[in-house]
Amino acid sequence: MPRVALFLDFENLYTTLKRRTASARNPYGYSPRMDFPALVRYIEERYGTLAPEDFIAVANFTHYNPQLGGLNRVATVIDAQSFMGPQVRRRVQRSHGKKWVIRDFADMRLAFEVGRHVATRPADIYILGSGDEAFTALGRTLRDQGFQVLFLVADTQSSSTDANILEEFDVLDFLVTQPAPEPEEEEPSGRAGDAAAKTADPAAALVDLVAALRRRLHTAIPVNLVVALLGLERGAQLLDQASGQGRVDVWDSPEGVRCVSLQQERMFGQVQKMPVRADVAEAARVFFAVASVAQELPSHPDRAFWRKALRRQLGLSNKEAKALLQRLLAAGVLHDARLDRPRLTVEGVEKFLRAAR
Repeated sequence: MPRVALFLDFENLYTTLKRRTASARNPYGYSPRMDFPALVRYIEERYGTLAPEDFIAVANFTHYNPQLGGLNRVATVIDAQSFMGPQVRRRVQRSHGKKWVIRDFADMRLAFEVGRHVATRPADIYILGSGDEAFTALGRTLRDQGFQVLFLVADTQSSSTDANILEEFDVLDFLVTQPAPEPEEEEPSGRAGDAAAKTADPAAALVDLVAALRRRLHTAIPVNLVVALLGLERGAQLLDQASGQGRVDVWDSPEGVRCVSLQQERMFGQVQKMPVRADVAEAARVFFAVASVAQELPSHPDRAFWRKALRRQLGLSNKEAKALLQRLLAAGVLHDARLDRPRLTVEGVEKFLRAAR
C-alpha cells in the first residue's frame, strides 16, 4: 500500500474549527471536538498507511493540550516553543509581563519537518494539514518533485483558507473524517434497560440488568454498579421498587460491599451471600464516580476536566487519575469525540475489566 505522511498545523486546525462553530449566541465558538484516531482510520481506508512517525503535529503546546482528541496516541507531537529569550524580549518590549513570540515559528518548524521527511523517509502521498497560504508554495514544491499532495483543512468556506489551495489541490475537509455526532435526544445505544423502561413494569429493567451482570461476571454484584448503569436517580428508584416487590435482595458482602441479588437466587429461603471480585468492586466504584461526574458536566468537557473530576471523586493522585482515564478511554466508556456523553453499559464494564489485565 502507498505510504502517507501527514503534517498538521495544529493551531491552524484548532482556531479555524473554533471559528467555524461561532454564532451570534456564542461569538467565540465552541472548543472543537477532534478524534484523531478516526482521522487516521479515514486516511488509511482511502489513501494508504499512516504511521505515527509519519504523522507530524506542530504547535506551541504551551497553549494547547497535545492529548486533545487522542493526538499524542497517533502522531509525533513537536512542541514549537516560540517565546523570545529575556534579553531579546527586553529590546523589543520594555514593559514587564508580556511574552513576545517569534512570528510564524510553528509554520517554519513544520516546513522544516516536511523537508527533513522528504530527505530521510519520503512517502508516496503528502497531506498538509493547514489552510494557511504559507503552505501553498510548499505544496507546489512537493508536487513538482513528483509527490501526490493533498490538503487537510478545517473549513473550506473560511476566508482564512487560502484560495490557491482550494483551486490547485485536492482538499479534504477535516469534519468529513470525524464520526457523525449522535442525536442529542437519543440515549446511547446499548444503555442498560432502555427497552424495559418503556414497559408497564419499569423495575424489570433492574431485574434484567442484575441477571445479565451475574451471568457475565460470575460474582456478587455491587449495588453501585447497577445504579450507575441505570442512571443514579433512576437506578435508586428502580432498586427501591424491585426490593419492595420482593424481586431482589440487598445485602453486604464479606468485604463490606453493598450488593444486590435476585430473589430467585435464594436457597431454602435464605440469601446466599458471596464475596465480590476485587476488580468488579473497583469497577463499581469507578462507574459510580463517572455517573456522578456526568450529572454536573460542562457543555464541552475535555480530558483535563475528567482527570480532575475522577481524582476528586475517587481520591486519586494525578498519576492514578491519568491512568484511570486511559482505561476508560480504552474501554470506550469515554470517547474523545463525545466526552460529554459517557457510555455506561454492561459491555463497557467487561471492556474496562479486560483493560486492567
